[in-house]
Formats: sequence, C-alpha cells, structure tokens
Amino acid sequence: MIPGYVEHRPDRVAAQFLCEYHKIWQEHFPGLNKRAHWHVIFSARTGPEEGVSCRSIHRTLYGFYGTDIRTCIERVKDCQRDGFIRIVDASNRPCAASPGSMIAGTSELNESFDRHCSGTIAALRAAFGGLDRLHSPILRYDREAVAAIFNFLSAYDQKWRETSEFVVRQKRLTPAHVNDAMDHLVTYQYWAIIMMLWWASPFGSDQAGASALVIDEINSRMWDALRLGHLAIKERVDNLIRWGFFAEQTIKRHKAVALTPVAGSAISKSLSEAKPLLEDLHARLVSQTAEVIPARSA
Repeated sequence: MIPGYVEHRPDRVAAQFLCEYHKIWQEHFPGLNKRAHWHVIFSARTGPEEGVSCRSIHRTLYGFYGTDIRTCIERVKDCQRDGFIRIVDASNRPCAASPGSMIAGTSELNESFDRHCSGTIAALRAAFGGLDRLHSPILRYDREAVAAIFNFLSAYDQKWRETSEFVVRQKRLTPAHVNDAMDHLVTYQYWAIIMMLWWASPFGSDQAGASALVIDEINSRMWDALRLGHLAIKERVDNLIRWGFFAEQTIKRHKAVALTPVAGSAISKSLSEAKPLLEDLHARLVSQTAEVIPARSA
C-alpha cells in the first residue's frame, strides 16, 4: 500500500484497493485473469458440494458479458488445467467439459481462495488505515464475507460498464461499433491498460510532468500483468484511441498515449461513487468482526 493511502482522494482510494485486489487475485490464481475465470472460481468455491452446472455459469456470464457457451467451456478448462476444479457428471464421475457437466472445487481451490479472501480483507483494512497485507493476521472467512466481496466487485463492474459506455458514446460511433467496444471494454485486460494511464494522469497522480506513456513502456508493464505481446497491446491501444479513452502523442519521436480528459473525469467519478460501497464492505468485513469461520473445510 502507498504511504498515506487513507488520506487520498476517494477515487484514488477505490482505485488503489481495486488494483491491489487484482494483484492478490493474480498471486493466488496466476494466469486466470479473465472475468469468466473469476466467476468460475467463485462459483466453484461457494457452490454446493455436488458442484455447479456449466449451464448455470454460462447463464451468468452471458448476462454479464455476452459470453458464448464455447468460451465459457474454455474458461472452465483453464481452471481445471490449473488444478482448481474438477469436471464431473451428475453422478460425480469425471467427464469431459460440456454444457451438461458440473464443476466442483478442489482442495487446492479452497486453500487458494481462502488465502485470496484473507488478502482481500487485509487490503481492505489497509485502505482505511489498518494493518497492511504484510503485517495483518491471517483472516478466515464465511459465506457472508465472500458474498460481500463478490457483491462489491460486481457493483463496481456495473459502474465500469456505465462509465465505458458514456465515454464511447461521446465518439458518436454506430450502434454496432458501440456494442463491439463494450464487448471488449468489460474485460480485465482493457481495464488494466486504462487504469495504468489513469494513474499516470493528473486524475491519479499529483506529480508534475507529462502524463503520457510511450507504447514500449505500456508493452513492458502489461506483459508483467497480462502476458500480452506487443501486437496485442498495440491492437488494444489503437482501439482505446478510437473509442475515446486515449489521445495519441509523441515523446522523443516515440508514439505515446495519454488518457483523455473525458475518460479521466468519467473514471474518477465512477471510482468516487464506489468509495461508499468500499466503506460498506469495510464495515461488514473489518469493523464488525476480526475473524470469521470458513464456509466449508478444504
């Protein structure tokens, strides 16, 4: 956590917690950085002992992001490959992933998920002036704690969707192009790239100087976070220019981009609106109790 974290503006407090949360997620679920992975993992940990149907997960993903069933199955396979879930049939026998199959969490999932929750609660404590992650005691969790974390992040997801749509519509794109932009902007990859530029902008930093970043720097930092190559980053940056989030600049003959004022203002507004939700999460998970009991043993 950054020094004086609790004294920062509401938008920066919310932004810092969200960025810290994603670091915690990557620490315990490396490589599973897509929104669908997040839903699969949460569903497997909080679902019944017999498992959760892939159809149920797909309905949720389709409602949130328009994810098709094939992509849903691929994300389920990703989680299975990393040892976090088992794919079974209605008789609890191993089977191939399909719309009719079930997913059940493994002991590795339970351990990683519980530590992820402990880290999240510790980050929440630090956000409001408590102990930081390195010095905070290991915290246990229950279903209500998990639901509170899930609900906060889902609420922010909705705010991000509304913010993205507002920025995109300022470009007066066709409805088809708006829909295409929104399909991409709800993904974690785009959020991470945009937030990197937000932190470099006057909205996220008080440091004087240029707020633009050269593409090579974005490539380097996003490889560490997302494992995306330079061509994939270039495609996303070009899209963000076209959709009104970034403005193209030149720094010492190198292509660079900076966050547009419209995007920066809209993002700060949504983050500020998320701060009361973060305070409510803190009240539920930190202020009322220091230790809670896990939902079920690993």
